[in-house]
Amino acid sequence: MIKYVKVKRDIHVGQNPGERYVARLFRGQDVDLDSIAESISNSTTISYADVIATLKALEIEISKAILNGSAVKLNYLGSFIPQLNAKSQLDVDTCDASSIKRFSCRFLPSVKFKHNLEKVKFQEADLEVKGLVE
Repeated sequence: MIKYVKVKRDIHVGQNPGERYVARLFRGQDVDLDSIAESISNSTTISYADVIATLKALEIEISKAILNGSAVKLNYLGSFIPQLNAKSQLDVDTCDASSIKRFSCRFLPSVKFKHNLEKVKFQEADLEVKGLVE
């Protein structure tokens, strides 16, 4: 289940401005490469060191491909797609590298992953601090 919290916002735009409440994602503890490697190692016959080496190599290869302008498609997860934003120019001669404002990477989930995202259930996060006496 994905946890959320209720947040009070003062909305100044739109047809119904005023104080409103909105659900926001309650991020749990971030998952790092080491914990992923440990989990993979525990659920397979591959050693932790071999998993770490493979995942680090994957990170490096994805980064290299993106920085070379290539998209990276991971079948189940989705695609990392490089993109750039550029300022429009009046003529072809001024349309050069200096007109590029930003180079970034976008993630597009695969159809299967997107379908799984649509099936996610939500639960309000319990923010009560245990042991706190008022």
